[in-house]
Amino acid sequence: MSVSIRLKREGRKNLPSFRIHVTETRSARDGASLENLGYYDPRASTPEKRLVVDAERAKHWMKEGAIVSDTVASLFRQLKVIEGVKANVARDRDGRKKKTATKARRVAAKKARAGRKAARPAHRRKPKTDAKAEG
Repeated sequence: MSVSIRLKREGRKNLPSFRIHVTETRSARDGASLENLGYYDPRASTPEKRLVVDAERAKHWMKEGAIVSDTVASLFRQLKVIEGVKANVARDRDGRKKKTATKARRVAAKKARAGRKAARPAHRRKPKTDAKAEG
């Protein structure tokens, strides 16, 4: 039996709160759990109410081989339940380095539209109106 520590969503629509619970990996996200370890309320007014965890029980389950989800692991790091484990480091993702054919095609099409618009006779162009003056 494989066990994991993960979040279980609770609360009403657009007001989420989560239980940190131990469950079998094959069970549904909001399904039956083996043990409730605490809760996480991202909308709480104070930091003390935001995250509450039974650290001893969490360590017990991790010793038993429970797999901790990424989100729960980051919450455990905040409370120093997990120590010595580095957080996932954000990679440097600047985007594409080289120009793609699609980008070049879009830029060319945009320039062509601007050229055609400028070539229209003045009486055919839409007059620029000031929205403040009309309203």
